[in-house]
Amino acid sequence: MTATAHALVGGAIAAAIPNPAIAIPLALASHPVLDMIPHWDFGRRWRNKSRALFLAEGIFDLTVGLVSSYIIFGAHVNLIYLLSVIFASLIFDLLMVPYWFFKWHFPPFSWAYKIQSQINAKAKLPWGIFTQAITVMGVILVLRGIN
Repeated sequence: MTATAHALVGGAIAAAIPNPAIAIPLALASHPVLDMIPHWDFGRRWRNKSRALFLAEGIFDLTVGLVSSYIIFGAHVNLIYLLSVIFASLIFDLLMVPYWFFKWHFPPFSWAYKIQSQINAKAKLPWGIFTQAITVMGVILVLRGIN
């Protein structure tokens, strides 16, 4: 999934669950579960992209996710708490950055890469974006029902 999708789910978890002992593990667990759903993301065909393009796409995606989550959930949640839960929802992807850019092919970076490679269910455009939008909207609606 895109960083935007993971950040929105993390934001929804933070808004719905005020207890960090529950929200942070749930956000961590949400990442691999969401990645098992067929999706498209900017990491697709990363070996064929220049480092500059891949980095720019990643920064753009992360920025859209953080800003969107703040706009949607920021008024309802403490900012530090919101960012902490979003960080937990993104940690698997964030651990892959040193693997890709610095060639740090050792744990925990290699573990993140190996796990992500095995569970990522890929889909082509436009269906890969459609599945993400439906999934994220569904998760947000379910979590809103908790409040």
